[in-house]
Amino acid sequence: MDAEKAYSIRLAGEIVTDGDKTFFTEKYIKGTKYSSNIYSIVSKNIMQVTNGGAEKMPFYKDGVLYYIKYSEETETLMKLKSLSEPEIICTFYKIKKYLISEHGIFVIALEKTDDSKPFATTRIKYRFNGRGLLRSKYSLYAVDKAPHKIYSGDFDVEDIQCNNSRFIIQTTEESDDDGMSNLYEINKDGNKIKKITGKPGVIHGYSISDKGRIAVSMHENLNPWEVNRIAYPEEGKYLLVGKDSNDSILTDLFFTPSYKMKYNGDVLYAIAQEGSSSSIYAIEGEKVTKRTEVRGKLIDFDVAGVSGKEKISYIYSTPEHPSMVVNGDSYNINEEVAGIAPYVEGMDNGEYFFMLKDPAAPTLVFIHGGPQTAYGYLYYIEFQYFYQNGYNILYTNPPGSTGYGQPYEEECVGDWGNKDFEYIKKAMKSVMEKYKVVDNFAVTGGSYGGFTTNWIVTHSNIFKCGISERSISNMLSMVGTSDIGYWFNTLQLKITDPYSAEGIKKLMEYSPISYIKNVKTPVMLITGEEDYRCPIEQAEQFYVALKLNNVDAELVRYPGDNHEHARSGVPENMKDRLTRKLAWFDKYLKN
Repeated sequence: MDAEKAYSIRLAGEIVTDGDKTFFTEKYIKGTKYSSNIYSIVSKNIMQVTNGGAEKMPFYKDGVLYYIKYSEETETLMKLKSLSEPEIICTFYKIKKYLISEHGIFVIALEKTDDSKPFATTRIKYRFNGRGLLRSKYSLYAVDKAPHKIYSGDFDVEDIQCNNSRFIIQTTEESDDDGMSNLYEINKDGNKIKKITGKPGVIHGYSISDKGRIAVSMHENLNPWEVNRIAYPEEGKYLLVGKDSNDSILTDLFFTPSYKMKYNGDVLYAIAQEGSSSSIYAIEGEKVTKRTEVRGKLIDFDVAGVSGKEKISYIYSTPEHPSMVVNGDSYNINEEVAGIAPYVEGMDNGEYFFMLKDPAAPTLVFIHGGPQTAYGYLYYIEFQYFYQNGYNILYTNPPGSTGYGQPYEEECVGDWGNKDFEYIKKAMKSVMEKYKVVDNFAVTGGSYGGFTTNWIVTHSNIFKCGISERSISNMLSMVGTSDIGYWFNTLQLKITDPYSAEGIKKLMEYSPISYIKNVKTPVMLITGEEDYRCPIEQAEQFYVALKLNNVDAELVRYPGDNHEHARSGVPENMKDRLTRKLAWFDKYLKN
């Protein structure tokens, strides 16, 4: 398999239904760019509705299809009536969300700014991965004859939901530096009525019922290791759904919509995670019912219809099938693709996954980011690519991973790189014993997985080579250069003041750069030049240190790419990345 074929899959998302008609967006790579079109399911047939290759975010109401038509410069809200030409409603630079209601049309959008002008700030959060310098913030607009701003400030408006009488918005106005949010009730003119949530928290999604009941998937502090619950903020009630009332399963699929939850009547539907799979749950009062039995990752869903006869349409991924659409019947939009499923082994409260190509073949060990995320039972482009090119694939959910309960999720807090490394070594020993694979391993990972790769090569020589992506090498310099480092590093290492003598000592104690003299393993470092999460200086430091210590090393920098370079980066860069990684592994494991 070559990289071009690996990225030839098509992915579905953004599914919406009114019970009778269902629409979704299909995204794919065409040439050097991403393209997307909107499809409908009619009489059990999938039909293409738009064909411009630049349409997304469908919404269907009262016989009218709304969607976004996009270009590099603008995004335009469109509406399409049956047998009519599409009509323009409004145009912005970037549209985050739009709401069609009986009260009117509302849009959360970002203004275009002049990036050539000097930039000044007094804020600690002045840049953000994927957005660059924060020259403007997302604001809420009402669209009458012309769009006009009704809620804005030096913060982001992140979401809006409404029922027949209540408008609820999500904003970062009380904790923008930390990226935490609150919910507020406003009227249709943007005037604040009251605050809904208490102190700011990490909000993944929320919904409001026809009767005005509000439910939120969240945790009420900044700690990344907190298990999420369904909160009813106006009632002071909390409910844990699954093992985590959110879905933190990672993918490298280049189209994964935002987390979703939705009321249908008085029943709340939400996606929650249990181990390496996620499911749709129905929550009615205190009763929680799992509504899907798919072993895989739920990508998106929608629900409509009266209670007892409701229709759930959804999209999911499994190792065999990148993207499945279910609307009563199941539709595989990649009939020609047959992925390989891993063996799944439970171990010490977590799981590991193994794709066996051949016992005599070399094995690649993948480490996920976070650390509070997880690998899942779904299609990974990269794993399938390396498997088809002659490698066994081992990936694990070690201590710190989500989906296995609160104690497991916080096991690595204050002690990065140790318990998880021990878990990885135990998984390696297990596959050598159980599947008789040879001791011929390489290690790779991104973000926290990049940190762990750097940590492993500075603390052992058990791998023939490593590839570290969007990594961390110096926890101290990251505090001042990452968009989240000033709070993330201190929380993860349990430090009060990162610039105290004790803080500096612990940050450097957990910095792989401090142990550079131990490295014997050849390392490739891959990074996006616009990565604000794990900035390029982290890879640069480690690369130069490796070279000065006569370790075989290579630095690969991708212009135009940020922290998401391996998931939704520049398509040509993503293909080049797979090709370069394969050549590096072949050099040290096959030659």
